[in-house]
Amino acid sequence: MTDHSIKECQKSLDFVLGWFAKPIFIDGDYPESMKNNLSHLLPDFTEAEKKFIKGTADFFALSFGPTLSFQLLDPHMKFRQLESPSLRQLLSWIDLEYNHPQIFIVENGWFVSGTTKRDDAKYMYYLKKFVMETLKAIRLDGVDVIGYTAWSLMDGFEWHRGYSIRRGLFYVDFLSQDKKLLPKSSALFYQKLIEKNGFPPLPENQPLEGTFPCDFAWGIVDNYIQMD
Repeated sequence: MTDHSIKECQKSLDFVLGWFAKPIFIDGDYPESMKNNLSHLLPDFTEAEKKFIKGTADFFALSFGPTLSFQLLDPHMKFRQLESPSLRQLLSWIDLEYNHPQIFIVENGWFVSGTTKRDDAKYMYYLKKFVMETLKAIRLDGVDVIGYTAWSLMDGFEWHRGYSIRRGLFYVDFLSQDKKLLPKSSALFYQKLIEKNGFPPLPENQPLEGTFPCDFAWGIVDNYIQMD
């Protein structure tokens, strides 16, 4: 948390979100970090253009998930940033940075291996985490999130990674003739989530604190082959 690291993080967000969000939600002009680094590429807005641009969005449309080309970037273009599933932090930052706009999460998800079939526990874990972080941002941080959209409906061709990963709620057998769609575990979870409109206060959803009995046994198991 040095001043330099904070400035680099801000610059990263400026180049990704601020490029569009600052002109629309703040003052009609590009972020200073972009103007300082790309002054020869960015156009200059007139005062009339700034007034015309500002306030032209009904809500803040946020797409959040792994950038599949992230590993292909040159290191200096990453601004020392890492991929992170911390959606709540980003929602809070957008809320503070852009004057508390209404936020609609229009695309959100993660990915799993292309060998994963219908039992996609990892994807379901991320989906639950993202939705829970959205709820925390609303209830605990006061962020005005008005909607959530999971990405994506079905498995597909994922840019330079092709069919080596899957991101859909429905499994597609790409080798079959009819390409039949089959719901994954995550699709059934998401269906129940929508039916209940979130996580109702059921006993199984509540956090539990406490200690185990004094005679409770803890241990570690290991596998090895002993050769004589």
